[in-house]
Amino acid sequence: MRDREAGRIYLRLLKYLFPHWKNAIILFVATTIFASLSGVSLTLIPPFLNILFRSEKATVTAAADRQEESVLIPEAMEERIDDLKSRFKSLIYAGSPVERLARFCVIFFLLMFIKNIFGYLSTYLTIYLEQSILAKIRNELYGKIQLLPLSFFDRQKTGHLISRITNDVTSLRGAVVGSLASIVRNSLMTLIAITIIFYTSWKLSLLTIMLVPLNIFLISLISRKLRKGSMRAQERMADITSVLQETISGVRVVKAFGMEAFEKNKFGRFNTRYFREFIKMRRFAELASPTSETLGILASVIILWYGGKLVISNHLDPANLMMFIGAMLWVVTPIKNLSKLNNVVQEALACGHRIFQILDIPTEAERSGEIEIDALSETITFDRVCFSYENDIPVLVDVSLTVKRGEVVALVGPSGAGKSTLADLLPRFYSPRSGKIYIDGRDIATLKLSSLRDLMGIVTQETILFNDTVFNNIAYGREECPEEQVVQAARAANAHEFITSLVDGYHTVIGDRGVQLSGGQRQRLAIARALLKNPQILILDEATSSLDVESEALVQQAIDRLVQGRTTLVIAHRLSTIKNADTIVVVENGRIRQMGTHEELIGEEGIYQKLYQLQIRV
Repeated sequence: MRDREAGRIYLRLLKYLFPHWKNAIILFVATTIFASLSGVSLTLIPPFLNILFRSEKATVTAAADRQEESVLIPEAMEERIDDLKSRFKSLIYAGSPVERLARFCVIFFLLMFIKNIFGYLSTYLTIYLEQSILAKIRNELYGKIQLLPLSFFDRQKTGHLISRITNDVTSLRGAVVGSLASIVRNSLMTLIAITIIFYTSWKLSLLTIMLVPLNIFLISLISRKLRKGSMRAQERMADITSVLQETISGVRVVKAFGMEAFEKNKFGRFNTRYFREFIKMRRFAELASPTSETLGILASVIILWYGGKLVISNHLDPANLMMFIGAMLWVVTPIKNLSKLNNVVQEALACGHRIFQILDIPTEAERSGEIEIDALSETITFDRVCFSYENDIPVLVDVSLTVKRGEVVALVGPSGAGKSTLADLLPRFYSPRSGKIYIDGRDIATLKLSSLRDLMGIVTQETILFNDTVFNNIAYGREECPEEQVVQAARAANAHEFITSLVDGYHTVIGDRGVQLSGGQRQRLAIARALLKNPQILILDEATSSLDVESEALVQQAIDRLVQGRTTLVIAHRLSTIKNADTIVVVENGRIRQMGTHEELIGEEGIYQKLYQLQIRV
């Protein structure tokens, strides 16, 4: 990732701070006051030493005199400084030594107390703004993922997507608000210290400046290494998340095949890769702080040597040398914090790059037309439709098919023939590579996606249920649905009896993906959900293929009720379930090979007859 791109990503992250500008201003003011008061403690060193070790006359004289080693400043500023010093002198040095000491201690305590109040306010606002921004980014990222087309999920691992929302967003912490607050605080503290340093002795200051270019060069070199390493470490963490998601969700298969040791070793390999990348990244990250500190210590050694000579030769006041050394040692901390801050920002930029990769993908809605549709009046037409996935292997070739309103059309054929893909094109889960699909003569690509899918209900072989109550799973997508409607849908789906036998009835939580229910029970809940939606167009994708005979009979009864009065596409392997379909379409290798009723197709030689005879023998 180049520096220009990194800058662009950081500016995008800063935009999330704009809605909170009022709190950001308060944070800036609190941070400024905190940093300013932190620097005041340094300026109190000479007065404290003068109070302890000098007489009243010498103290006043020393406080009033400016050393010849001080840097030259404009006359107007010099007068202002003299006025402030005069006021400060009258406040600090009036009275006896004991009175001066007591007054000094009270002033010092009050200043530090006020500083800590603003320090707390600064820290709290930083955390509040930081977490507000992370919550917004996390919501935005999750919302974006919900709107992406199915083709996107075909290319992505679930664990990688989870990692983007969890690990990557969390890694942004400190990069936006925290970094700005830290820059203001530490830069101001550094500026105050440098001002004190130059005001005390500009000759000593020039000796320390020579190391600054070297420091900047080393930090810049470390930054580039850190940004690349952070990107690789986040990818490895995403791999770990992906392995966790797959093995935990598939734990039954793992145990059934005795693959616990294999999965443990696989996880260990991914964990080791992450460990190596993380250590490699931190190896560069941790160089920044000791590098800056070493250069600071080198500068301090030079100051001790040269400043000591100035004091010995009476060219510098010892109290001012102590203040200079204190400022030099004090400035090491903000500079070190700024160097550490660079590490945080570089890691965040790598995560921000991964996050914005998702946020910049066009959503289904952005590709959608604007024409509203509220009903199917006549026909659904597939006109010479061709489709292939990203591997460019043809899945559908010149498929033309017309489904009349109220008809039940069954799609049959060998596995991999393209039946499910054909059905997925109708709700625009995918878009044809060529050809068109029309509803009442209107190209579905021109229709508003939400209105198109409102017409449809889908029941698949893999029933998707949520870790929620039975009631909420049936009423999914419908807010404040009356209970009697849910019960009515459950009765029609042959689900009411088993639901009422559950511990809490309709309010029973069924576990992740409905794990506490049997396959037939899960399928009947899915049918109840489709019944409650009351769709005009129904897609049944092998809804009974994985059920036992008893469950299949119950589900088939529910399906028979579900399809009444609806335009239905049925995908089935068991031909016995689609004998009563108005039209049976036989698909092979992405092409329509036969079409007709059950009686017509069973009487002619072809794929359907062979499939039917094979199933009768079984």
